[in-house]
Amino acid sequence: MEESRTTGQGRGLAAGWQSLISFLATGALFALSFPPFDLPEAAYVFAVPLLLYGLFGRPAKREGLQLLAAGWLSWLVLIVWLRNCTLALDMPLAGAFGWFITLALALILAAFWSAWCLAALKAARLARTQPVISRLFMMLGMAGLWVVLEWLRGWLFTGFPWLPLSTSQWQRPLLLQIASLTGGYGISFVLVCFNFGLSFYIFTLWHNRKASWLKRLSPEFYLALAVLLASISFGLQTGGTTQRGRIEGPRLAFIQPDIDIDQKWDSERVGQTLDILEDLSTYAEYLGADLVLWPESPTPLPVKGSPSMQRWVENLSRKLQLPILMGNVAREELEDSDGHQWYNAVFVVGPDSGVDLDSYYAKRHLVPFGEYVPLAGWLPFIRKFVPIEGDFGHGLSPRVLDLSGVVENGGQVGNLICYEDIFPSLARANVRSGADWHYVATNNAWFGEEGGAWQHAAHSVLRAVETRRPVVRCGNAGWSGWIDEFGHIRHNLLDKQGSIYFQGVDTARFTRNAWWAGRLSPYVRYGDWFVWTSAGLVMVAALLVRWYSRRHRAAAATGP
Repeated sequence: MEESRTTGQGRGLAAGWQSLISFLATGALFALSFPPFDLPEAAYVFAVPLLLYGLFGRPAKREGLQLLAAGWLSWLVLIVWLRNCTLALDMPLAGAFGWFITLALALILAAFWSAWCLAALKAARLARTQPVISRLFMMLGMAGLWVVLEWLRGWLFTGFPWLPLSTSQWQRPLLLQIASLTGGYGISFVLVCFNFGLSFYIFTLWHNRKASWLKRLSPEFYLALAVLLASISFGLQTGGTTQRGRIEGPRLAFIQPDIDIDQKWDSERVGQTLDILEDLSTYAEYLGADLVLWPESPTPLPVKGSPSMQRWVENLSRKLQLPILMGNVAREELEDSDGHQWYNAVFVVGPDSGVDLDSYYAKRHLVPFGEYVPLAGWLPFIRKFVPIEGDFGHGLSPRVLDLSGVVENGGQVGNLICYEDIFPSLARANVRSGADWHYVATNNAWFGEEGGAWQHAAHSVLRAVETRRPVVRCGNAGWSGWIDEFGHIRHNLLDKQGSIYFQGVDTARFTRNAWWAGRLSPYVRYGDWFVWTSAGLVMVAALLVRWYSRRHRAAAATGP
């Protein structure tokens, strides 16, 4: 009896180690799929250790806790750059607060990740007793569940859809093309399907290794492979539209002032900041620019609300005889009180017309704790990252800006500020409002010189393919460049060491695809239809598994 108990404890201990190693391997492969590691092939196999453990291994104690820990470590590695966001705050223990935010956000992201992993683990164990049709729908249902959880992550708690699985393929345009139909969710669906198909294939080969070749066939793998090949085939078909001519646009000048966060708000260094902007913009004129791009709010004073700052910007544009598309800050006086409202904004400056103070874009999706403090009455000790009195207001519409009056072939530009480009709905709204291209003005200097800016840029690639509109980005110190309608990176500012984090300026000719001009992609037209399809697959899979399980239990109860 004692020997049996000891043996059982040994098996339980072995299962615990097997589960932990499998979960950590899945977390590691998941993290390696994204920038800055950029191993996109890992996304095709990240869940294989988890699923093989479910198919072969014994259940272990505290699997949910182990999965949460593995997911937390994985996400912590991915967003560790976030800890730098509070360093410029004038508050005690600002650095510790940055670590607290990073650890807490990684835990929230891990909760979604581990919830899917637990469901996948259960599905793998159930699959061993299910018929083929049930296993096939189980695979599709689990891919659909991943999509639904990604979608929920973009809406719950103000939304933070950072690094969906699809962004792992940001430098693989062939697979990206299905995003114009399904949004980035379709890419995530394909990758999860392949993980399941490959896992079932390995299990079938081993389990039936001594059986006939017919028994070693895996319908799950062939379905997953068919889904992948269909997506690649669509990419090959749509890739041909790149040869249908391009509309030549202006030569863009990307200004990267690389202004430190501390310097930007230092009243004694205002002149130094403005000198940097003027010098770089003057060099852009020498490089033959037609349109100068400034990143998110690079000036130390608001262009609307500070007459001196407005005059300085207008004088510079007039001196260079170049229009400027710039991120900046607007301070609107409130009519019914003595106060004012701040907006994070994008303005157009014309050499002759000056700053258009009436038609500017105001940021729609604000950063919690960055531009406003949620539950400020309950958290009086917390400060915003941006040292401006009061919260920012949010814009109520896409407010597409017309550049045709200041630069030839400038067209209509839809704007996205800071992390707004991680939200597909905002880019879709831009195009539905008439945008010919997107402009992303951002400042990743808050997060140091790590992987944050690279990860951020990966989302812009998805927005370009989803909407079939080019995305032009200008960052304070990177990532700056532009991406065409098919996810190809046409230009990216790099220094001699290959870094994006530097002060400089460069120009590039901007073009638009002639065939897609004025047309709406299916994703822009129909929105998140694929999310609801995925939810339907989850329900069908759950119903099938339940029906077959009841049938199996009933057959076992009646006996031979």
